[in-house]
Amino acid sequence: MSVRQQALARAILKDPAVDSLSSFIGIDGTNPTINTGRIQINLKPLDQRQIDASAVIRRLQPSLEQIAGISLFMQPVQDLTVETRVSRTQFQYSLEDARAEELNVWAPRFVQKLRALPQLRDVASDQQNQGRQVQVVIDRDTASRLGVTPQLIDNTLYDAFGQRQIFDHVHAVESVPRCSRGRPAFRKSPRDLHDIYIQTAGGHSPLSAFTKRMKRSSPSPSITRDSFRCHGFVQPRPGASLGDAVQAIATVKNELHMPVSIQGDFQGLRPPSWRR
Repeated sequence: MSVRQQALARAILKDPAVDSLSSFIGIDGTNPTINTGRIQINLKPLDQRQIDASAVIRRLQPSLEQIAGISLFMQPVQDLTVETRVSRTQFQYSLEDARAEELNVWAPRFVQKLRALPQLRDVASDQQNQGRQVQVVIDRDTASRLGVTPQLIDNTLYDAFGQRQIFDHVHAVESVPRCSRGRPAFRKSPRDLHDIYIQTAGGHSPLSAFTKRMKRSSPSPSITRDSFRCHGFVQPRPGASLGDAVQAIATVKNELHMPVSIQGDFQGLRPPSWRR
């Protein structure tokens, strides 16, 4: 993430209208996950650059889109603003559903349709469902023959990858818990599960003898205020009216025939032409 964001910074600083920038990476009050960052771009005075901030953004976009593995969403800001949140784009459209599984199915379809609209640009979503997860599936028949219980497997994995409290180190004024876990060299990748052995009645057996690994996608590990809401970020293309963009979004939602439990609405800076 650091290398890729530095590549963006170098490309931005080459523009003659840019004076300086500040770059932030990692989780804070604005960034919910470690794979997100922010760049604050300071432009030279208007009499030196001769073009407004929106024109600078349009000039920067082609070169920044060539940088692989990262996307930058830019918008002009003012010293005084009515917005209370930091967002990728000026407008946000939220989908809300009481069932998170249903939302995970329909939100990507909705975003994909919006990206095809000629009235919009910088379409993105804060839904991150492409995290990687390894699930250990127990062959219960084989484990039973070896006298291995699911609880024993769970305890062994926790000893290796968790933080097992083994005793309290008592000082004069306080008690400090001491924990044990596997050495870092044995916790680098899912392949290290092959090195885990379970104590059985006949000695020790490798974990792979009665389990299998299954790789699957999962939500990225982050804490959000609402697990049942997905925020979409949209921006009208230059030359497209805001009213046309709003109407196009409403048309896409109707054409998808999403379940009635999914509700959509603009958030943040609400377009003036939008009506419920």
